[in-house]
Amino acid sequence: MKKVKMRTKIFRISFIILFAIFITVFVSNKYGYYEYKKHEQVTLTQEQIKQFEQDIKDGKKVDLENYLDYTNKNYQTNFSQMGLNLSNSIADTIKSGVDSFFKYVSKFVVE
Repeated sequence: MKKVKMRTKIFRISFIILFAIFITVFVSNKYGYYEYKKHEQVTLTQEQIKQFEQDIKDGKKVDLENYLDYTNKNYQTNFSQMGLNLSNSIADTIKSGVDSFFKYVSKFVVE
């Protein structure tokens, strides 16, 4: 009887921890910095747009390279890169663990 209760407690605690980690990864991915930076790279500034429109009106040859600003500085250090790699590997491990857990549970629900 104690083994069953102990297994149930371990299962509940494991499930709660996995769920909390999943929610954390999901929220950080949902409101992430990476997507913001990608959006920022795609968007031209107002000055670049005005210059582009003026060049079109003047009939000048238009080249995209003339309007892009390549001042992207990399502030990432080896330590922050290591942290990012660790974070990504933990996220992948947790995602595969949650996926396999729900696959396992779905076998019992379907049957």
